[in-house]
Amino acid sequence: MALQDPTKIRNVGVVGHGGSGKTTLVETLLHVNGATARLGKVDDATSILDTDPEEQKRKTTINCHIATLAQDGVKINLVDTPGFADFAGDQSAALRVIESALIVVDASSGMQVGTQLVWQDLERQKKARVAVVGRLDRENADFDAVLRQLREAYGIRVVPLHVPVGTHQDVEATIDLLHDQLLKGPKDPVAEVPASEEERVKDYRQQLVEAIVETNEDLLARYLDGKEIPYEELRGALHAAVREGGIVPVIATSASKKIGFGGLLETIVDMLPSPVEAGPAVGTTPAGDEIARKPSTGEKLSALVFKTIADPFVGKLSYVRVYSGVLHGNSQLYDATAGEAERVGQVFFLRGKEQEATDAVGAGDICAIPKLAASTTGSTLSDKDAPIRYGPIAFPAPAFSVAIEPTSKQDLDKLSTALHRLTEEDPTLRVHREDATHETLLSGIGESSVDVAVHKLKDKFGVSVETRTPKVPYRESIRAKARAQGRYKRQTGGHGQFGDTWVEIEPLVPGSGVEFATKVVGGSVPRNFWPAVEKGIREAAERGVIAGYPLSDFRATLYDGSFHSVDSSEMSFKIAGSLALQNCVKEAQPFLLEPIMELEVLVPEDHMGDVLSDLNSRRGRVLGMDSTPGGLRSIKAQVPMAETFRYATDLRSMTGGRGTFTAKLLGYEECPSHIAQKVIADHEAQQAEEPAAAR
Repeated sequence: MALQDPTKIRNVGVVGHGGSGKTTLVETLLHVNGATARLGKVDDATSILDTDPEEQKRKTTINCHIATLAQDGVKINLVDTPGFADFAGDQSAALRVIESALIVVDASSGMQVGTQLVWQDLERQKKARVAVVGRLDRENADFDAVLRQLREAYGIRVVPLHVPVGTHQDVEATIDLLHDQLLKGPKDPVAEVPASEEERVKDYRQQLVEAIVETNEDLLARYLDGKEIPYEELRGALHAAVREGGIVPVIATSASKKIGFGGLLETIVDMLPSPVEAGPAVGTTPAGDEIARKPSTGEKLSALVFKTIADPFVGKLSYVRVYSGVLHGNSQLYDATAGEAERVGQVFFLRGKEQEATDAVGAGDICAIPKLAASTTGSTLSDKDAPIRYGPIAFPAPAFSVAIEPTSKQDLDKLSTALHRLTEEDPTLRVHREDATHETLLSGIGESSVDVAVHKLKDKFGVSVETRTPKVPYRESIRAKARAQGRYKRQTGGHGQFGDTWVEIEPLVPGSGVEFATKVVGGSVPRNFWPAVEKGIREAAERGVIAGYPLSDFRATLYDGSFHSVDSSEMSFKIAGSLALQNCVKEAQPFLLEPIMELEVLVPEDHMGDVLSDLNSRRGRVLGMDSTPGGLRSIKAQVPMAETFRYATDLRSMTGGRGTFTAKLLGYEECPSHIAQKVIADHEAQQAEEPAAAR
């Protein structure tokens, strides 16, 4: 198969709010183009793209999917992305490897949260875009209202390019304003504009032409002089303006009637930038020096793995964007991120789950490689003699966590491997062990993403887990000095066990941990038993004394004791040290510490009051508020961790999905007495139940 000329490639993301019709748009484009023989439908679970069982069950896109087609000699790689915030990780990966995007807006719903968020991302990354207003055949569809919304939000650079004829079920065609012609489905054959539409078309075309000439001084001067601007010059100026983000064309479509899709394909080919127009990709050498690679097959190879699919039977499938050079099948490459050699076997082009084998993939193209050993999402592949490393993909931080526990011994044996494969597939998932609570925590962007992960553990990897709200990793500490004895004596026949220690504890500044010292004189406790005493104290501190949480920020000093020449042992002094600490803590005014999180919350101005009130109800301290370049308000606050476990879900509910936040552990503060008393009482009740259960 001949390599595709990089100037004849379009890498296009399909983005927008969840449920706006993105996947339906892609399915219809494929069918109208002839790339697929049947029209896949999301609601019927026959989609060519949404083939994951969780996607079919929820009727929504969870993963990004690739679909390739050819139009007028140009190869189009469509990257269908999730629209809901809980699955924004795949959207972030997709935006990294495309040059342009179709922003899909439901004509009956108008601009929604997902539309605004992804528009901001595309603006920040300076990606070209086209707004596609779909579902024009629906009862409440209103193209003009959506166009007004877009222009009010993003200015006069948003201009109509294809507008509908008819409304709701009577929509029958679209009008191409640049060509001044009628396009009727399914492949949009050309016809003359009806006389009844001429006045409306004149107003819309004036908006389009004025927006185009304002991006070009020569065209603007001629336009102001009243001269007619030829089509070819308008087309060239529009392409340049779209490429630079100076103009965002708006196109009308109806998937159910297959109206507007021929014109949309033409717009993708004519108006959206190729990899060559996007310019070189910039990375770094192993020495850290900046280096650029042109999107040319004559350059050395460089490629980025932007998505990993983990299958328990087939193995890994890696989605790869080639930035320069040629990626050959059955070749040896170098993973510059992992610093390891990587063997490439077969290489495929994708259309959903359909795979088309190819011998080589050139610069600017997207492909899939199965069974890469070391490479994961974010890895850079290159020639070993010319290594380059591209920066990591910026994924959203996890904001929602659950504690997970396998339901059986068999599940426990498989859990570690399954979690590794799961996090390899979705980099927004995190798994870590919380030592203070002895829980395994699974964290994701939101409640839905974690729920999907738990279902995948069961359905994909055969591991069943129970989930619950995580425990708060409290800590224990002391306020005062105290001295106490720890004496352990047991006679069991033959040699007994004897250890006797006197220990003093004193508080240290927060963050000091546990310190151990000795002031033994006269050999009352032989030196060879000191390490055992320290071990007993540290282990007792790790278990906690008043509530079962680690005790920290204190110094324990062994200053006296006694021993037996026959019965004393390391074990007996370890137990004696543990008992001494427990007895000391009871007299040292113990108290409970709770973890405090530092939050930065980004919300629209009109939701500030609700969010501030909610933070106060969570025992939060608001430190300050600022404006952000994205038009949102930033709130910085300190909130106890116990109040943040469901904050991701609650914040989206309060703000209609517009609010986001990041959180990091700030430190520990004394827990309010009424909460501490409840935590201690729960621990004592649990301790009382355990001996009863043992009996």
